[in-house]
Amino acid sequence: MKVIYEGQTFREIPESMMIGQSDDAWHPLKNPNYIEWWYFDVMNGDGGIIRGQFYIMGDVARPRKVRTGIRSSLVKPDGTEILMEKKFPYSSFKSSTELCEVEIDKNFIRGDLSHCELHIEDGEKALDLELDSEISGIKSHACFGDETKYMFWVVPQPRSHAKGTFRTKEETLSIEGVGYRDHNWLNFAPMDVIAYWDWGRVYDEEFTVIFADIVTTKTYDNAEVKPLMIYDSGKLLYMTSETNKWSLTKTDIKFDPVAQMELPQTHRVKLQDKDLSLELNLQLENVFQKVDLLADFNPLVRFLIRTFKAKPITMAFLSVGTGKLNLSGQENALTCTAIHELVRNF
Repeated sequence: MKVIYEGQTFREIPESMMIGQSDDAWHPLKNPNYIEWWYFDVMNGDGGIIRGQFYIMGDVARPRKVRTGIRSSLVKPDGTEILMEKKFPYSSFKSSTELCEVEIDKNFIRGDLSHCELHIEDGEKALDLELDSEISGIKSHACFGDETKYMFWVVPQPRSHAKGTFRTKEETLSIEGVGYRDHNWLNFAPMDVIAYWDWGRVYDEEFTVIFADIVTTKTYDNAEVKPLMIYDSGKLLYMTSETNKWSLTKTDIKFDPVAQMELPQTHRVKLQDKDLSLELNLQLENVFQKVDLLADFNPLVRFLIRTFKAKPITMAFLSVGTGKLNLSGQENALTCTAIHELVRNF
């Protein structure tokens, strides 16, 4: 079965990939496999990390089958993680289909393509955050098998200035740093289509690199969907989805006590295209927000899937490293901080 995803390369955002307000809104689907989420993260000035999402999943025509909720982590510089996670009935979810304006009980995310405000709370813990940016983002999508199965990826804020607070019973922590926000939705069972994906955003003082390497199951011939974007401080410099132009290599595999599995300690990104080349060497610093994607399933169904099909998980990484970007003969040394993610179905 084929994957429908055109390999293209651009030096500026084409009209077909420009984002409108409705792209960042709610896309309700009457489909049992429907999933949609609004994601954000921040690399705080003190070296800490904030990461989270608002989500909804299930056939909206069958309200009792719909699950919605919030998830967010604050990872302190010493590696301590404070998690907020709450689930709600469909009746707690409200959203516009014209712009980003999502409410889940007392939690919300709202704004436009350059300014976003969000609030998440869980008992005596609360996160308030604002993201401001001037860089235009990109949207893309892929179809699997035919055009009736699809996944959309919208990046309204590839790089932003983040400011806010994270409050607990004991303290209020200030947030000010570099932020990222995206928005995704799909209408198929990921375990049937996607074997794994690696996704990440990498920040240098001036440059931003965003990448995804999505690999399908054998049913879809292990095909790859591989977008990569490079921004400077004001605009997109380069975008490609041609699989032969860049690579992601993972080496130095070791057992990680937090993840309880073997993980690569080094990620290397390499790109070569005419007058532009990129090399990134990222070393793993921390693993956090590990999520069992079957946690909410019926226990019997969960057992059967884990035994006979897959053990899907997602986890986030903090990496640091160095690199170089050569653009039209000018070489730029990069000092990198990366927040990236692995979603695995085996």
